[in-house]
Amino acid sequence: MLSVLRPRRASLSLRVTLLCLALVAGTYAGALPVYLVTHVRAATRRDRATGQSELAAGRLTHEYLLARDQALEAAVTEALRVTLLWLVLGGAAIALTLSILRRRIWDPLRELETGLARVAEGDLNTALPVRRADEVGRLVQHFNDMTRVLRDRAEEQGRFAAAGELLGGVAHEVSNPLMAIAVHAENRLADPTISEEHRGEMTQILRQTRRATKLLRGLLRFVRATERQVAHVNLNDVVRGALDLVSYRFGVDEVTVGGHLDPALPPVEGDAIKLEQVVVNLLANAIDALRAIKPPRRLTVDTGVSGDRVCVAIADNGRGVPPEIAARLFRPFATTKGRRGTGLGLYISRQIAREGGGDLTLVPVPGEGGGARFVLSLPAAVAPADRPEGTVARGGHVSLDGLRVLLVDDEEGVRRPMARFLTRRGAAVDEASDGEAALAQLGLHEPDVILADLRMPRMSGVELFARLEDERPHLAARVLFLSGDVSQLAEPGNTPVARERVLVKPVELAELERRILEFVRGG
Repeated sequence: MLSVLRPRRASLSLRVTLLCLALVAGTYAGALPVYLVTHVRAATRRDRATGQSELAAGRLTHEYLLARDQALEAAVTEALRVTLLWLVLGGAAIALTLSILRRRIWDPLRELETGLARVAEGDLNTALPVRRADEVGRLVQHFNDMTRVLRDRAEEQGRFAAAGELLGGVAHEVSNPLMAIAVHAENRLADPTISEEHRGEMTQILRQTRRATKLLRGLLRFVRATERQVAHVNLNDVVRGALDLVSYRFGVDEVTVGGHLDPALPPVEGDAIKLEQVVVNLLANAIDALRAIKPPRRLTVDTGVSGDRVCVAIADNGRGVPPEIAARLFRPFATTKGRRGTGLGLYISRQIAREGGGDLTLVPVPGEGGGARFVLSLPAAVAPADRPEGTVARGGHVSLDGLRVLLVDDEEGVRRPMARFLTRRGAAVDEASDGEAALAQLGLHEPDVILADLRMPRMSGVELFARLEDERPHLAARVLFLSGDVSQLAEPGNTPVARERVLVKPVELAELERRILEFVRGG
């Protein structure tokens, strides 16, 4: 019974419990919607407030961004305006700079380039306007000074060249009478029956003729431009030749000449004519410097050896060279003579010395005497090897005996006394008055030596030589030339001839005999 009742009691309790839970659940179920509605409403109010805040914030942000955008746009506009302004100002500045550069630099340089081109084409009258006193203006002024100096030098060189051409023609005309006089005098002196009085007169005539001959030869060497002929040269001979050229000025300008020429002076290697021009230039400069002082005027010329150098020292007791000139003395166009000087003498002289491995310097003068001292130094030449013993030059002649000589000269006064001299020395001599007559003589006899003048009518010595070169070259090899002006041999179109085959008029008879023998011995 009890077991039955206990389940019922349990069921009642369960039911009461469930009822209570249902009541509680009902209570909560009734309160839940209210709670939810309350909270939803609160959340909605919060969301609405947040949305309004966000809207306000968004509006403010939009307004801020809009303001910033407007400010940025204004800044960009201002930057563009400033940039454009600077670009305009920069373009104007560049255009102005280019205009200034063009007017101040490019245009003057273009004018200078045009002027240089005109000078290169030979127009030495070119002069450019000096527009400003700046660097370019000074450059243009230097250009005008250069063209003026070149123009003056060209005029001087033109006169000098014309004088040289005139002298060359006159030399030939003068050399023939001088040679005729000298040959007549020598032949007369060879006559044992001549009286002592006549012998003295003939000796004086011969001495004066030789003096005039030496001066004429020196002038021709000095004014005639020839190709450089390098050989062993004795500087003592060069100095003597230069002194002969300027000796006429010593008496006129009251100059006393002294010094010492070393007799044991070794030879140098160079062009004797060019070296003589150097010494002549130094002597002339010294004489010009001495003319500026009162006598006594002293000029000394010394030769000697210093180490492996052969030296020529030329000194004077003049006023010397000012220090400001000494620094640029050997530059082109530097001169102490004003418009009388070319400013090229010392420059060219130094170039000639340096071409030969030497130098030309201005050295201090010891003591208080002042003056100037120039030293030309050249390396000593290596002595040529001696001819081995037992060798004999071809020909073997020791005299003119048995030699046949053909003399070709249009001047009878020169030809006849030379023929008499050669005949007296043992030669068989044939004569011809020009090249055509010489060709006729060659058809009869073949001479051992043909002695031909360069300048002759109808056919000159050069034309005769060219004809023989073409037709009978073995006879062309036997030609020796006589001339008062050897420049003809260097003219374009002429066959080149060694200098050893040219005898410069007037030639002494003993020298003539010696040269003929050397020529024959050499084959």
